[in-house]
Amino acid sequence: MNDEDKTREQLLSELRELRRKAAEREAGEGGLTGASEAEYRTIFENTGCATIIGGEDFTISLANAEFEKLSGYGRGELEGRRSWIGFIEKNDEKKMRRYSALRILDPDAAPRNYEIRFQNRAGQLRDIFMTVAIIPGTTKSVLSFMDISERKQAEREVYKLNEQLRERIAERTRQLKAINEILKKLSEREAALQESEERYRTLVENVNIGVYRVTAGQQGRFVQVNPAIVKIFGYDSMSDFMELPVSQAYQDPEEMRRFGRKIRQCGFVKDEELQLRKKDGTPIWASATAKALYDADGRVKWVDGVIEDITERKNAEEALRKAKEEAEAANRAKSDFLASMSHEIRTPMHAILGMAELLSETPLTPEQEKYVEVFQNAGENLLNVINDILDLSKVEAGHLELEYEEFDLAELVEKTGEVLAIRAHDKGIELICHILPDVPVNLIGDPIRLRQILINLIGNAVKFTERGEILVEVSRGEPEAYRQEDGDNTELLFRISDTGIGIPKEKIDLIFEKFTQVDSSTTRKYGGTGLGLSISKRLIELMGGRIWIESEMGRGTRVSFTATFGFQEEQKKPAEKLEVEIKGLRTLIVDDNATNRMILREILAGWGALTAEAEDGESGIAELKRAGKSGTPVDLLLIDYRMPLLDGFDVAKRVKEDPEIKDATIVMLTSDLGRGDPKRFHELGIAAYLTKPVKRADLKNVILAAVGKSKAASRKPAASLPTVPGEPRALRILLAEDSDDNRLLLLSYLKKCPYQVDIAENGAVAVKKFREGTYDLVLMDIQMPVMDGYTATREIRAWEREHRLKETPIIALTAYAYKEDRQKSLEAGCNGHLVKPVKKAGLLEAIAEYAASR
Repeated sequence: MNDEDKTREQLLSELRELRRKAAEREAGEGGLTGASEAEYRTIFENTGCATIIGGEDFTISLANAEFEKLSGYGRGELEGRRSWIGFIEKNDEKKMRRYSALRILDPDAAPRNYEIRFQNRAGQLRDIFMTVAIIPGTTKSVLSFMDISERKQAEREVYKLNEQLRERIAERTRQLKAINEILKKLSEREAALQESEERYRTLVENVNIGVYRVTAGQQGRFVQVNPAIVKIFGYDSMSDFMELPVSQAYQDPEEMRRFGRKIRQCGFVKDEELQLRKKDGTPIWASATAKALYDADGRVKWVDGVIEDITERKNAEEALRKAKEEAEAANRAKSDFLASMSHEIRTPMHAILGMAELLSETPLTPEQEKYVEVFQNAGENLLNVINDILDLSKVEAGHLELEYEEFDLAELVEKTGEVLAIRAHDKGIELICHILPDVPVNLIGDPIRLRQILINLIGNAVKFTERGEILVEVSRGEPEAYRQEDGDNTELLFRISDTGIGIPKEKIDLIFEKFTQVDSSTTRKYGGTGLGLSISKRLIELMGGRIWIESEMGRGTRVSFTATFGFQEEQKKPAEKLEVEIKGLRTLIVDDNATNRMILREILAGWGALTAEAEDGESGIAELKRAGKSGTPVDLLLIDYRMPLLDGFDVAKRVKEDPEIKDATIVMLTSDLGRGDPKRFHELGIAAYLTKPVKRADLKNVILAAVGKSKAASRKPAASLPTVPGEPRALRILLAEDSDDNRLLLLSYLKKCPYQVDIAENGAVAVKKFREGTYDLVLMDIQMPVMDGYTATREIRAWEREHRLKETPIIALTAYAYKEDRQKSLEAGCNGHLVKPVKKAGLLEAIAEYAASR
């Protein structure tokens, strides 16, 4: 080997070492998943190479000091402001954009490596080895940049050497061809043949892949090899290797026979992967290319071929496969753990919250009532945390599936707003719901998950807003860039805007991460796990939408998201097309909140009413007088209770005392349920009141009743009250429950009902008692010793079928909260499924429902 070849070998060795270290560094980065925030930042800053975290739009959300040095920009100029694609030389941008497209198509794509040209702030170009890895479950990527300019220079030198080597090989090949021509003409001349063989041998012995010639057949032997193949098989000398039967080079003799058959059938085989073995028995993987050479009779005389050792590559592939299997196993273990955790926590929480509910129904001092309220709230908060963690786990594991059922969007949004308005109004905040007139409301989708998203987002707005208002708005897929609609589906845009504390721009992307809030003080002051937005984002993506946030510190936040829904086959008539219409009704809206006035004006105009507005009490009274004098007196006065200077009651009092305007019908709009004082309303001439946010159906019914329009009495009441159940009938119930605490709780729930309850401590006892007695209903705990609830239910159903008896309703009681757990209960034969902790009202409703079908 000459000096030139040695230099090339040394450079290639250095190149392989650099790549090996890069691979080790990449593997090291993979271990950061479970590290704490502090550990992560320490590793991130001291990783030894320039590293950033980039978003889907190529913006930089995080950069370390090494990247500052590499780019020439300060961290404040980089994070959240610059696109890292701008550092890439134009010729290399296409690689990155193809990678971005791949990331959208395959979010779980393996890390990828690129060699690019990087231009820093000063315009200098550097050769960079870049590793890009997608952060699982997100649209972000971790990008590492290693300066390989020196290595690339070395590679260029190696390339030059390779070019020279290729030129020499080409020259030698040309010479060999010339020799072959001579051999054809001078086949009898042995000297010429020996010269040709010598030249061929010289060429073969100086390549880095194994070259061989073997005789054909099962007993084939090596007749010619080069030093590289001897090294691959771990032999000390060529003579030792030449004594080796070809069959001894294979790990499996059957593989040798298969490879031989393929050569005989095809004559030429390329890049066949074979498992061979070294002298010491160590298995190796090789890529083999072989060609058969035939004698005058057309039989295979020998086989020439080359092999390349690919053991390292195959080992890497195997390691990757095992790592994937281990990750999947870990994910299954996590899901099993979370299900078990849910059961173990929900079971005692059932007793704790149930007893708290029972205790709250007993005579208590004000101080004791406060204590009970505190641990009820704490228990509910704990359950919310458990539910959030389970939801997140199901989304990440791909186990969460959306339901597709018909629902009324307006009813869902308004009822959700009504629930959260209580918290908002306690803080003196207006909560306003606005569904634009052209939005379809009779949809198909998952109303439970949509409500969960709205509760999370509106709840956050309430939590982080101290004054002002919160507006929930639904429109038909604006802006146009995100609008998607066809004959069967529509994309809707939801916006939740608040006037709260706002979010720093550099923190907006971070708040979608699990267990993340803007800073630790946020958690201390406002509470929460930091899971709500993360879960909402994943649910929105399952609904075919996206979520984004616009915010300004101290000025408020607007959270927008899109979601796709199906249309119901038969669209219900919108509210403005009902049988009784409010046409020509002259209405004055008095409210200091412009958004409230706009929404009420929009609704009333859709019903055909004539509307006027006033922003305060004095202006409202003046408008009433002006309308009366002009001969178009106001028929209906809608007054907001909470206004500056003159509140709603003050305005009502002035109207009642003024003969010119006292005939106007007054409806009060209030944020406080307690404002509905009938005596005071009567004294001030207030016909009715509505609680904000106002629902369309309630508004219309109250107006019709208040102004005396026809058929109002036959319509639904303004507020939907729960139906009061009649006196429950006597039932005989079998309760299968192994927990003493839970038995005591359930018996306490039922003690005032005319029920006879028999106890079974496990499933086996429950089956025995069921066979011996007669029951109207069975309450079956699922997790019990001796025999669980699933088995007991199946035994009961089998016994009923055997004796041709009508099925007795069985309600499963379980601490397992997954959808598949409910399905398991139904498949076992249960009629219903209650998740612990079971509320008293829920239990009584379930008993009434299933006992009625008996």
